[in-house]
Amino acid sequence: MTRFRQYKELPIKYIQHKLKEFFNEDDIDNDLTTQLIFSSEKETEAVFIAKENLIFAGNAIIKEAFFNCKIICIAEDGDMITKGQAIAQIKGDIRSILKKERVVLNLIQRLSAIATKVSKLVQITKHKGIELLDTRKTTPGLRLFEKFAVAVGGGTNHRFNLSSAVMLKDNHLSHMPNILKSVEQLKGLVKGIDFQVEADTVDQVNQILKSGASSILLDNFKPQELSAVVDKIRKHPKGKNIYIELSGGITEQTLENFCLLGVDGISMGALTHNVKSVDISLDIK
Repeated sequence: MTRFRQYKELPIKYIQHKLKEFFNEDDIDNDLTTQLIFSSEKETEAVFIAKENLIFAGNAIIKEAFFNCKIICIAEDGDMITKGQAIAQIKGDIRSILKKERVVLNLIQRLSAIATKVSKLVQITKHKGIELLDTRKTTPGLRLFEKFAVAVGGGTNHRFNLSSAVMLKDNHLSHMPNILKSVEQLKGLVKGIDFQVEADTVDQVNQILKSGASSILLDNFKPQELSAVVDKIRKHPKGKNIYIELSGGITEQTLENFCLLGVDGISMGALTHNVKSVDISLDIK
């Protein structure tokens, strides 16, 4: 029951735009070290190598970064790569390769780390028919890249930004004590868009069910409480088709405890904000 656009591919123009931004930040056209050593064009070969087992993400980034080189892509996005395996080979001017190396590695190491983590966790949720959802807890400036990595790993993209859906969370509700009345009023102002309300108490769940919201976010409920709450929602006349999402305090270690019958999705900010980059090197021959 995927509700939002899925970013399984990165737009080429977007990659080009972001790479230009990142290369400018690193001032690659004034690479003092490379300019001092190589005063003229010198052709060389280089290879990206995985230094650990990983799920690769970033094929198009390599292609667009080294557009002026000959590239052989050995791995595709989503491929399982083993330690020591080559990901891509490049042949071209050593100056172009050296000055772009760090930016490209930073990106593909991070995206592959996200894809690797998601791929591992989605094995826990998929056998229960539950979507593993990302969040907006992404690195500023890298959201599309990171949501792409989640999709590559087999996860499901949640809303991309604040305009993607209406989501009433605790800080909104602190000024809206009457959830039923507030939701009924707001729903009349928007049409054809996902309308989700967060609940952290059973009383709030009752109000949300009466309101006709299209999805409910059960936040910070303990696993032992959730079975009864989810069952209550599904037995309610307006709860049979409502999207039930769980969030809050869910870790890699506890994820399986939240994979309950009747749950549609589990969102984890840690998919993107708590990730250690995987080890990929660029070795020049």
